[in-house]
Amino acid sequence: MATAEEIRAALEPFWNTTGDSAAPTFTATDAVDDHSAFRTGLAASTSVAAVLASVAELAGEPIARLDQSLALASFTTHARVEGEPLPKWASLSGFYRTADDRFVQLHCNFPHHAAGAARRLGVPQERLAFERAIAGWEAAELESALIADGMIGAMYRTLDEWAEHPHAVATADLPLIEITTLAEGNASNATPGAHDLPLSGLKVLDCSRVLAGPAAGQALANLGAAVLRIGAEHLPTVETCVIATGTGKRNTHLDLRTADGRETFAGLVGEADVVIDAFRPGALEQHGFGASDIAAISSRTSVVQISAFDWTGPWAMRRGFDSIVQTTTGIALAGAEMSNSETPVHLPVQSLDYATGYFAAAAAIRAVHRFRAEGRTSLTRLSLLRTRNWLLELGGPTPFTPGSIIPTADQLQTTDSDFGRVELVRPFAGRWAHGPQRLGSSAAVWS
Repeated sequence: MATAEEIRAALEPFWNTTGDSAAPTFTATDAVDDHSAFRTGLAASTSVAAVLASVAELAGEPIARLDQSLALASFTTHARVEGEPLPKWASLSGFYRTADDRFVQLHCNFPHHAAGAARRLGVPQERLAFERAIAGWEAAELESALIADGMIGAMYRTLDEWAEHPHAVATADLPLIEITTLAEGNASNATPGAHDLPLSGLKVLDCSRVLAGPAAGQALANLGAAVLRIGAEHLPTVETCVIATGTGKRNTHLDLRTADGRETFAGLVGEADVVIDAFRPGALEQHGFGASDIAAISSRTSVVQISAFDWTGPWAMRRGFDSIVQTTTGIALAGAEMSNSETPVHLPVQSLDYATGYFAAAAAIRAVHRFRAEGRTSLTRLSLLRTRNWLLELGGPTPFTPGSIIPTADQLQTTDSDFGRVELVRPFAGRWAHGPQRLGSSAAVWS
């Protein structure tokens, strides 16, 4: 169980980097079993605490009491539509045994990733066909081939194997979060208006798809920010993620490959307080919207960037997802060892995604606070890999009994949406302005 003092200590790497004040103290409910070899519950409590403390600082109000069970439930991506659960994984996603008696993981939730893996394996998109084909590959060889193809796959490594990897060595000492100044000006002297939600009046561009970036945008929307998610018709999506992280957001489509799309996006940037850039690393920059470009457009806009494997080291800019980072860096095989399983055991929730997302939301709030107080905008960088390293510093691995994190009835809430009546985990702070909306359903304007 995580104590309030443990949460405060775990928060210090974030809090000390993003501001000058001492890490705050909290009142918190008791924690629940997190069914994990690592301190998944403490990670959930700490990242949620970062949001609660940041918004309290901005609003000049006391910090809300931390509900540790709700914090962990918010990591579950629980989503039902008209009473039916939504799938979290495509049938071809998951682990496969290889010829050298190891395992690889394929991430095939995007259709083009499933198609690309099938092409590499030379088989149809069927689970049994994948199993038979992968049984003829060595794990490292298949990982390299898939990455060379631009697909998403990873060999399961032990913690020790990862520690010796060149990318692990290059990134081992990176801080949880990194902040640099984009522009300096005069303090805005802005004060919160007479709104019942603390982020009312803030404008946030949510340039993200899966899952940390969308979670960050959702947390800000629930606290009253006007969040406009930017997507494009030609980009693939995962509907479960759209629904689970879509409350309170408006969604528009812009094609940044076109002059009109870039002009419209630049206009939106000009009025934004924060841009969340969680697209593939470099994707916005190649269209003229890197952090320095955004600073040139708007002296009031801070940027929060999120990646999987970070921006430094031999795997800089490498694509990845939460489960892939767990696979690559030893978390899943440590879970197997600590639970006496013969197959990989991942964290019970997407802890790296959600913790990174909530830290990103908190960083955005503190960036706004810093701009109001000092007139300074910033570039904040977080990665799933940095969050993974921070998680391991919290403790573990330790023996555990695997299990699922299932939200309780009082942690769930329903609302109407474009998809039907949806059931999601209720916000840990704020409220839903409206249910999830379909991608591309809003005009590319600030409402």
